[in-house]
Amino acid sequence: MNEKMNKIKFLFAVHNHQPLGNFTHIFEQAFSQAYWPFLKIASEHPGFKFALHFTGFLWEFMLDKHPEALELIRQMVKSGQVELLGGAFYEPVLTQIPEKDGQAQIELMNNFLLEQFGVKPSGLWLAERVWEPHLASFLHKAGFSYTLLDEEHFHYTGLKNIYGYYLTEDKGFSLRVFPIDKKLRYLIPFRSLEEIDAYFQKIYEQGGNVAIIGDDGEKFGLWPGTSQWVYEQDWLKNFLEYLESSPVDMMSFSSFISQNGPLGRAYFPPASYEEMMEWVLPPARQAEFIRLKASLPAESRFFLRGGQFRDFGLKYPESHHLHCRALQVSAEVHKNNSEEASKNLYQAECNDAYWHGIFGGLYLPHLRRAVSGQLISAELKLPFDSGWERLDVDLDDQDEYELKTPAFFIWVKPGAGGSVIEIDDRYEAFNLTDVLTRRQEFYHLYSTSGGQAGEAKSIHEVNRVLPPEAQKWLAFDGYQRHSFLERIFPLDITREEYGSIYHQDNGNFIGKEFKAEQEEDALILEREDKAGLKGSQARIKIKKIIRPGHNSVLFAWEIENTGPGELAFAFISEWNLAFFENEYQIRANRVEFPARQLFLEAANPAEIWDFPIKTVSQSEKDFEIITQGISFHFLWRLKLAGGEKTTLLYLTLNHNRLEV
Repeated sequence: MNEKMNKIKFLFAVHNHQPLGNFTHIFEQAFSQAYWPFLKIASEHPGFKFALHFTGFLWEFMLDKHPEALELIRQMVKSGQVELLGGAFYEPVLTQIPEKDGQAQIELMNNFLLEQFGVKPSGLWLAERVWEPHLASFLHKAGFSYTLLDEEHFHYTGLKNIYGYYLTEDKGFSLRVFPIDKKLRYLIPFRSLEEIDAYFQKIYEQGGNVAIIGDDGEKFGLWPGTSQWVYEQDWLKNFLEYLESSPVDMMSFSSFISQNGPLGRAYFPPASYEEMMEWVLPPARQAEFIRLKASLPAESRFFLRGGQFRDFGLKYPESHHLHCRALQVSAEVHKNNSEEASKNLYQAECNDAYWHGIFGGLYLPHLRRAVSGQLISAELKLPFDSGWERLDVDLDDQDEYELKTPAFFIWVKPGAGGSVIEIDDRYEAFNLTDVLTRRQEFYHLYSTSGGQAGEAKSIHEVNRVLPPEAQKWLAFDGYQRHSFLERIFPLDITREEYGSIYHQDNGNFIGKEFKAEQEEDALILEREDKAGLKGSQARIKIKKIIRPGHNSVLFAWEIENTGPGELAFAFISEWNLAFFENEYQIRANRVEFPARQLFLEAANPAEIWDFPIKTVSQSEKDFEIITQGISFHFLWRLKLAGGEKTTLLYLTLNHNRLEV
């Protein structure tokens, strides 16, 4: 750095997180490759002051497995080298959860930091930097003085000066907000010290006296290629030595606030970091947004931004359903004032499984299923009344029906083909129907690349080209992968013919409105429509019945040919279940799931067909081909005269257990 230049202040924050449901070996790998070496090397350079944030999952992991890390952090906090950041303990997006839950999660983090390190944080880390204006008053009342937002938030307000902090307020309650310099996020630790030095010089020449960064700790050793670059090639050691020998003044965020006033007042719109506001868009809109952004000067950013975090619930109905289930469980937990169930709920609010971008997120079954498992575990600790309840669980102004039994909780949506949208196995705390619908994504259409040779690359710059083996799995569904779905096909349809077209051939019953009513302990669903067979104008009425039994649930159909002529057809019922290829066996009339002591048994089906549901998704490393579940199709070949009804067709979901 230019020795004639006055000192530039440098504020550095690092955020470390592993999500609910991630594998234990990933926690260990992240600790050994990123978190621990970063802390050890940083501790050898006491002049390097920084803010540190771990989420609750990692605090609990280190408390149990690596207490040496907590001891080192205690020493660094005591010496003044580390300023701890608070936040919501299990890393939810605060704008997506009830306020009571947000307050409780913040209190969990505050109590942990006070108990372990003797400090109460004055600043907090916002999960994924998701901001909405009401957070200013919420965080002020929670006792926080400041937070950090992405540089992009500031451009949306028209601010060009990102070399300091601003005040925002909501209903008269103020909060200090620091901008995270995007350029620094891409430089550190991926570029040379010369480039970083030149950027510090540029900040100074532009009239700034402070550089600010806050970013993921995983980039220091866990992201692809960074372990070798950061540690084996001594990037971090050299960077810290560079800071010690250069006119760079490391400061804590709190110290900077005490010595410097705000640059002004600002109001930030709902937003996150720039990349996320692209990922949330549908593919065509994302492509158009990127094209439009590239065609406009930087000054136009004020007028142009992508989506907002809530839009993930529009892009991915599975995310919205998971969100609504969490809201439902939260209401029950607070109604029953259950402290025991609240921990399961708070863990289920962890953000990762609710969205998808360059990270696997929603596309990773083990993350989604961990969230569902915690929600079910919370419900297992709450009282309930067996039977049916009518309610609008997914907030679309159309009622669903919820069946509660000791063995299963089931949700049925009359407006979506009378389908089953969730079945919870209460013995195993497992959502049996957690299967992701296959959709076309932006990265299926456009490969990504970037970065410079010889240097580490940000995960936003890693070359990603769809591998040849992925092409066969790029099939996309024309309907939501629910269960208890019906199709009418020609009588002689074969497995091969059906398997190649069913995902796009919805027929006249999938996704359509069914009339619903309760009759004693059963739910009855009915719809009449065209048969959907080529060259036939015949009509069919499907009557669907769901009735709870002992450790089982009955699903049945009565099918009526309401036309005058004879009708021959294949009647097929689809069930999308959250299993992998080696977890089931098909017998003559049933599918068995031995590990869960569960089976799905049909009344004399002609055949049972199974198809794996695989997605091709990008992750921080590369593309992944993931089995989301298995689609089971029970087939009956029927002939009905005009006006004739079938005898009852049925299948049952059964547990091989004696009692709950």
